[in-house]
Amino acid sequence: MENDELADKKQLIVNKIDNGIVIDHITPAGTAFLVLQALKIDNHYPHSVFVAINVSSKRLGRKDVLKIRNIKESDLNLEMLGLLIAGSNLVVIEDYKIIRKVRLETPEFTRGLFQCPGHSCITKLHEDVEPEFKVIKSNGTNESVKLRCIYCDKIFDVFQTLTMVS
Repeated sequence: MENDELADKKQLIVNKIDNGIVIDHITPAGTAFLVLQALKIDNHYPHSVFVAINVSSKRLGRKDVLKIRNIKESDLNLEMLGLLIAGSNLVVIEDYKIIRKVRLETPEFTRGLFQCPGHSCITKLHEDVEPEFKVIKSNGTNESVKLRCIYCDKIFDVFQTLTMVS
């Protein structure tokens, strides 16, 4: 068997998208579905979505990859993505060409994206008070991103505790 044939059997071939975004190097592996939920992309999304979970990566060990056709960068909340998948690469595609490549960064503060689950938080008692959080990163990984409510000082894990504002 020739090397080219062997390489073909070891690689997954995914078609290029004409317009949309690719998010690569999503960690921790298994986070892609949370990203789709945050982007409000479900089975009713009218265009193709490619999801690769727990893919082998030389640099990261394991990662996820998303390809979402016909979504624009302006439709994305980069702050939310930075909280969920900082360090991932967002690639904007137009007419099969890379137009822009952005490394997602973790913001220092976030406002209005999440509800504070603290029962006695002022944001629960007064509708006109928008939830605001200080972002805490303990060791530089996405798994350690936590938010501290600026009103009640409660600390919550981004992945497990908070519910997103609809």
